[in-house]
Amino acid sequence: MAVFVLFQPKGIAGSTFLTLDHLTQEGWSTLVISNAPLSEADRTRLAAASGHVIERPNTGYDFGAYREGWRWLHRRGLALDRLILMNDSTWFPLRMNDTSLKRMEALNADLAGQIYKTEKTEAKGRDHLESHLLMLSGRALSHPAIQRFWAAYVMTKYKPRTILFGEKGLSQAAMTANLSVAGLLGREQMVDLLSNLSDADLLEALDHLALHNEPARLQRTAWKGAASVGQPWRESFLAWTSQELSNSRQHLVSATYVASASRYGDMGFLKKSNERRFHLARLAFLRGIEEGYLSSINTTVMLEVQASTSSWKPQEHWRLDPDEQMRPVGL
Repeated sequence: MAVFVLFQPKGIAGSTFLTLDHLTQEGWSTLVISNAPLSEADRTRLAAASGHVIERPNTGYDFGAYREGWRWLHRRGLALDRLILMNDSTWFPLRMNDTSLKRMEALNADLAGQIYKTEKTEAKGRDHLESHLLMLSGRALSHPAIQRFWAAYVMTKYKPRTILFGEKGLSQAAMTANLSVAGLLGREQMVDLLSNLSDADLLEALDHLALHNEPARLQRTAWKGAASVGQPWRESFLAWTSQELSNSRQHLVSATYVASASRYGDMGFLKKSNERRFHLARLAFLRGIEEGYLSSINTTVMLEVQASTSSWKPQEHWRLDPDEQMRPVGL
């Protein structure tokens, strides 16, 4: 069973139905929970593409809806061997032959996700899985710690508290209970993937980083300059990657490393966030497709990604990088 949470007050996007089709194709029944009112047409179409549709206010954001789905399933006494909790904050899948769900199952983790975030350098470090797509095992579903988490979870209108007590809280509850927690990609996986590249391929990966601040851009220029004259740069770049991915303050696998994570780590999603770093990630992804560095994606998704970037411009006080210039990208 998959609980798929939507918040699309302006109408349901075409890519949402691709997600539902993919879930069906992969053998998942879907409970759709909309945190915004649905038009009659959208409600009818969602009902045809899923097992059941619930409409509710956007109270508690995604975790409020996850709790709603958990309780709905519990009331029906459904015995599940796996449960997906996911929301529409990403485009997923980017391609209909995506293998992310199968690979998440193959992790054999009690709680699995697409991205594992390391928070080793934070004062209150709390490693966790990004909650846009989570997969719980049967063991996790029946474990007292997870049942207590949902029984005690209090919804909030304050987004940082939802992240702290929802996204981070669920991962921490699982870890504290000695349940296994794993992601398809994270700091260790990215460092390993990049370490295995040749110098030429690593330089290409460096060139495709979506860097959102000036210090990182200057550092990239320094590494490329060192490489051009035969001076050491590789170990410095890999060490920087390991350090920067030790927290989520600045650089993220799904933002800065979006191109290399997609090319070498089969990352199958793009974030829809309006944050600057995710806008730049989408531009870097489109550039990767344009240059043949990344393979093409579903046409419906491509059009939505392009639309999300077409009207955006960096704030005037930021110094522009060529990667930030708007330019048309062919399908």
